[in-house]
Amino acid sequence: MEVVEQRVFVELNAEWALVCAEPSTASTVGRWLTVAGIFGAGEAPDQLDDLLAELARRDRSKGRQHSDRWLAALIRIAVGSGPDAQLAARVVVQAMLPAAVRLTQSLLRPERDFDAVGQVVIASLYQVVRTYPASRQQRFAANLKLETLHRASRELQADAEPAGVTWEPELAALPGDQDVAGEASRRLLITQAHHVLSENPDSVCGARAELLELLVGGVTAGLVDIDRARAIAAEAREGAREAAEQAGVSPAAWLKRRSRTVSRLRTIAADLAQAA
Repeated sequence: MEVVEQRVFVELNAEWALVCAEPSTASTVGRWLTVAGIFGAGEAPDQLDDLLAELARRDRSKGRQHSDRWLAALIRIAVGSGPDAQLAARVVVQAMLPAAVRLTQSLLRPERDFDAVGQVVIASLYQVVRTYPASRQQRFAANLKLETLHRASRELQADAEPAGVTWEPELAALPGDQDVAGEASRRLLITQAHHVLSENPDSVCGARAELLELLVGGVTAGLVDIDRARAIAAEAREGAREAAEQAGVSPAAWLKRRSRTVSRLRTIAADLAQAA
């Protein structure tokens, strides 16, 4: 496979080089793993790349129990907040990069671009690491791969629909006379949105209220799946774009999703108008 087709992973490795260049990162991660009993005092390599290589070497000789121990130690930090959580998650993602490449290759289809699929896989992996359930105490690597596969598959399947999962406010309203049923009907739809889309009806107004009306109407009419409606509503919240970029979604991928979702919202609105 040509290197250009693996640009997403080349860029990820370039970013990793910058992480490794920070003087404090290796000592921070080494301290976490020493406290967790993975390394003895003074054993942790003082370079982050060397540290991951040593963990991989020990995994090969000691097996899954060893990988479970150090992944558990880092994931406990990664599910928190702040710079430490981001660093711990980034270390786990880098350690799982060979698996991410294989997942990307397994999800390729004639109509799918390698880099686009890779972006989805990496974003999914990062999200899985940051939200890993505390109740799971073993088979960390296998669970990370499986849940990443499930998330990425759902995302790619959604992208194959006429729309993606973002929103442009100016296109969120129903066309024409959307207020035929009056204000009571509008508030009823927002109340429905509270239950269907996990929204607080008292905090919804303006363009977002119109978006929720459109989504609830689409769900009620069978024009949009409830999971897709929830995804659109979630990614239309303030700060969603920044959160997606922190999770590894590139600006280009974000714009592509937004274009697809605008198309999907137009389709729902047009179908609702025709049904009326």
